[in-house]
Amino acid sequence: MQENYDVLIVTTAKDYLRLQCNYPRLLRYMPGRRLIFVGNEEVGRLVEESGLGERAGYLPEDDILPFDAVHKVMGKALDREDVPRGVTGWYYQQFLKMQYSAQCRDEYYLMWDGDTVPCKPFFMFSQESGLPYLDLKHEYHEEYFRTLEKLLPGMHKCIEQSFISEHMLINREIMGNLIRDIEANGQIPGERFYEKILHAIPRERLASNSFSEFETYGTYVAFRRPMAYKLRYWNSFRYAGEFLNPYTIGDEDYEWLGRSFDALSFEKGHTVRPDHQNLFDNKEYQSKLSARQMLEIAQEEFKDSYMEVWN
Repeated sequence: MQENYDVLIVTTAKDYLRLQCNYPRLLRYMPGRRLIFVGNEEVGRLVEESGLGERAGYLPEDDILPFDAVHKVMGKALDREDVPRGVTGWYYQQFLKMQYSAQCRDEYYLMWDGDTVPCKPFFMFSQESGLPYLDLKHEYHEEYFRTLEKLLPGMHKCIEQSFISEHMLINREIMGNLIRDIEANGQIPGERFYEKILHAIPRERLASNSFSEFETYGTYVAFRRPMAYKLRYWNSFRYAGEFLNPYTIGDEDYEWLGRSFDALSFEKGHTVRPDHQNLFDNKEYQSKLSARQMLEIAQEEFKDSYMEVWN
């Protein structure tokens, strides 16, 4: 069932090429109307040549928010002229997803991480109540909430789970209100929301990724519009790239994985370790264990890092 909103995927040409083999599956399972890839001109060329059809489109990133405008603010915040583009880029991709609310023509749009692939069809609205879902996982990064409390005094982490789930259905009006409330904070230098955000973060922490659009929007909704969404737990495999090669996963593998996971993520820099090969794509193991059971066994070896949790 197709739902009436567009799906926004902010990406770079390099990341697009890394996972383009999975984009037909993204189109197959995604409930939204269109997939809009946001990036530079090279991304636009790749989308045009992809053969994905009319349901996939491209939007130049500078048409939403010019990179140079954000990069200039980052230079001021760090008090240096030679800021690496990558430092700005991590924040810039979040600001693009927020600023898109100003030109979105629908009531909602879906932010979707380009390194994430759904395992099966899904919906973003409850078929019982008609309310949109805010999907939850388990993660906690204190710096996100330190920044949030400076931007929006009085708001703080208010639920045990995390709103970081590699995707989020955004209400255009609520995001617009969030941006205006950030811009109304006279205690932080700057006029635009992205200036406020960058200046709210201590200089020594800017390079360590200290803002989350997911946690900020989800917390804002919890405080200002708690009845606007229905909460749902989302089971995804964040470290799939350490166990599975996105170029060799077949339909049978996805069918088996989909019994335990809603989606798989193949994060930049993640590759299949030698001791992780032939585990999750092993047909004999698949016949005896679920993907959840497999991961629970594997996670016993890395208890000090991020772990998937099932509710």
